[in-house]
Amino acid sequence: MPSLYDHQELESFFNKQQFPERKRRSFRRLFFREFLDLDSAFDNPKFVELVRDHFEIPQLKIISRQDSKIDGASKLLVQTEDGLNIETVILRIGTGRTSLCISSQAGCTEKCTFCSTATLGFKRNLTLAEIIGQVILAGEILRKEDRKVRNIVFMGMGEPLRNTDNVLKSLEIMLSSAYMGLSSKRVTVSTIGITDNITKLRHSFPEVNLALSLHASNDQVRDILMPINKTFPMETIKETLLSAQELASGDLMIQYLLIKDLNDSPEQAQELAAFLKGINCIINLIPYNDSMGMGNWKCSSEEKMSAFQDVLQESDFQVTRRHSLGRDIDAACGQLAAKNQKK
Repeated sequence: MPSLYDHQELESFFNKQQFPERKRRSFRRLFFREFLDLDSAFDNPKFVELVRDHFEIPQLKIISRQDSKIDGASKLLVQTEDGLNIETVILRIGTGRTSLCISSQAGCTEKCTFCSTATLGFKRNLTLAEIIGQVILAGEILRKEDRKVRNIVFMGMGEPLRNTDNVLKSLEIMLSSAYMGLSSKRVTVSTIGITDNITKLRHSFPEVNLALSLHASNDQVRDILMPINKTFPMETIKETLLSAQELASGDLMIQYLLIKDLNDSPEQAQELAAFLKGINCIINLIPYNDSMGMGNWKCSSEEKMSAFQDVLQESDFQVTRRHSLGRDIDAACGQLAAKNQKK
């Protein structure tokens, strides 16, 4: 049985049922943009029954919600039909913008030593319906707050480019003007550097933003932080980024976690600048979150972070410093660990 969120199957069904175009547009808007339920989106009980008989409609369930007391973050613990827990984060920015941080896997295939999600192991890839379902669940919450989903980042649990097919299918729905209608510039896919699939993503969706988790200026340090580096070393990643930037117009963000006495020296900043020479990118410096309790590491001092940033800016790179929301509810970078995960 096909998924309701497979837009090709849905359009084929509409054609077979000779469903009028005017009503199709109304359904897409009400269901995929205003996040109403099926009954409200169709307003035709007999047709809703036909839809339910023809399509699989996965039921994600919110089993807990934590709202930050210090900022506009909410963390949703969401359960799949087979009992796996994943996490979705709503980020309400003070300016009125709203971003969603969604998961692509239950657990994670990678074993990054700084990340809480790595402690879960890997359960399975999320389906297309489970990826889009997170957006719909969050959208239902935001609709009641008179807010709209503006940005989506694939920075939740899992490595998106280990689930490339379903991530790409979900992007089709998110970006289609007939469905969710998001701007490509407001969608970001994060990866630790699966090079073949970076090229595939850039070719398929050249305007979507890419965030590469680099976190080191050389292979020696990256080997410590990210075991995947032995498969996709930094020089391979650089070659991929250089060739992929000819395909893409979307931003490339280099994510760099600053950890005290490991990767935060001025010399390492110079090494990073040399490595990134010729790559059009924005460098996003991320203070290590001490509360993660991973690797007995600590966050770099403000003085060292500023010095690191200065070196990069002197090399003519655009550099930002991330301010993570949701630290008090374990919703910040590297903290998603789906407590009470099904074993």
